Amino acid sequence: MTHTAILEIVPAWLDWLCRRAEVVVADALARQLEFAAAPFKTAPRRSVHQNCDMLISLGGDGTILSTAHTVGRAGVPILGVKFGGLGFLTEVGPEEFYTALEAILAGHYEVQKRIVLEARVLNSPDTTPLYAMNDFVVDKGGQTRLVRLKVMIDKEYLNTYISDGLIVATPTGSTAYSLAAGGPIMPPEMKAMVITPICPHSLNARPVVIPDEKVVTIEIPTEDTQVNLSVDGQVTRKIVSGMSVEIRKADYAINLVRKTSPTSNTFYDTLRIKFRWGEDIRK
Repeated sequence: MTHTAILEIVPAWLDWLCRRAEVVVADALARQLEFAAAPFKTAPRRSVHQNCDMLISLGGDGTILSTAHTVGRAGVPILGVKFGGLGFLTEVGPEEFYTALEAILAGHYEVQKRIVLEARVLNSPDTTPLYAMNDFVVDKGGQTRLVRLKVMIDKEYLNTYISDGLIVATPTGSTAYSLAAGGPIMPPEMKAMVITPICPHSLNARPVVIPDEKVVTIEIPTEDTQVNLSVDGQVTRKIVSGMSVEIRKADYAINLVRKTSPTSNTFYDTLRIKFRWGEDIRK
């Protein structure tokens, strides 16, 4: 659905919602809507979640990830309305907005916690923690050669990967980049994380699933090597030889709103629908 089409739909939704609840709209979106007298309040995107009982995110999984970064540890539940592509995190389609919101406003929903990972770059001038709902990726960036990445789990040596990089993903992120790199699918309630090598130069390098209470340390042992650290595909930090990335479970989770109606899709329903499992795709 195009951006123009979304803007044509949203005003009617807001009008309907404002008759049932107090609504606050991110000011960047509000400026694009045509309301003679807006029936809602506005706030900057970075603070729109304050004093809210629930956030509605319009877009795809990337929009939800961005919203999750904004909400952080505030814990405000997020409802995703799907306007994007594949969509594992979005719960409601545009065609079911009214019926779904009617049920949710009546209390027929549950909140599902999704673990968040925290990363710190050690031996760096900037040790500010970074947070990811999907994954952290350490990769070679614009280099054409492979990189060596030494991995420790709770200070115990695991392996040195010669590859294009490594992905450390949550169960939520297991259906994203990690899956494309050959990683396993993990149910969102699983208390684990997965380390997935990207194009390893070895046939015996395989993804490793570990408990989420473990601490993963990725070291760059080779001199004159520079790699990128990306956070949910949205933030990049340069890492050089002598630095290391320490990744652990964060002390907070992201809350996603899930419908509880009998017709709601489970995680396994979603897998079957998205990947067309059970269908004869040879046709």
